[in-house]
Amino acid sequence: MVARRMKYQFVDSGILRKVAEEAKVSLEWVEGVEKEAGGYLMRFLSNLVSSDFIERHVSGSAEDFDEKKYVAFLQKVIKRIAEEDNVVFVGRGSQFILKDNPNVLSVLLVAERKDRIQFLVDHYQMDPGKAERMVTRHEKKRARFMTNFGHTNPDDPSHYHMVLNTSLLSLDMARDQICNLLFRFIDESSSPIWD
Repeated sequence: MVARRMKYQFVDSGILRKVAEEAKVSLEWVEGVEKEAGGYLMRFLSNLVSSDFIERHVSGSAEDFDEKKYVAFLQKVIKRIAEEDNVVFVGRGSQFILKDNPNVLSVLLVAERKDRIQFLVDHYQMDPGKAERMVTRHEKKRARFMTNFGHTNPDDPSHYHMVLNTSLLSLDMARDQICNLLFRFIDESSSPIWD
């Protein structure tokens, strides 16, 4: 929603599916691909990341490509995409990968567990039991994955410029708050990137 309003590129976990394919990494590393990700994001990544860039950073076979190498590759790809400017990243540790970039503004959206489950039911027509299992799985994977960046609590508000609770705010209100902060941020710096 922020990317659409600001006319920025939107990079969610769907773009990392292409990274996994190109790097011959198991798709189990790529989680939570949004239904709307689709072809545009795949073309966007293909234009940004050349095959020799991938070959230079991924040596050996898929069997040699462990989690540590995957995270190193992910960091390079996210930093490379961030150089394009005016990008909204969603997840995959981008708040830690880009933490030293002064043009990055980090936002955390939180919600009560019951509201996250209901969101999956309402927006993806998911069975409530399946939605609950998916939320549980995602929480565990996210917590484990974030340890790769040396952080045991990715929800610590000190990592972010803003934290918004979407159990208390509508998504439209959250978008407006983020865009308002972004406009202030733009006045104080050059071309920010979002994560």
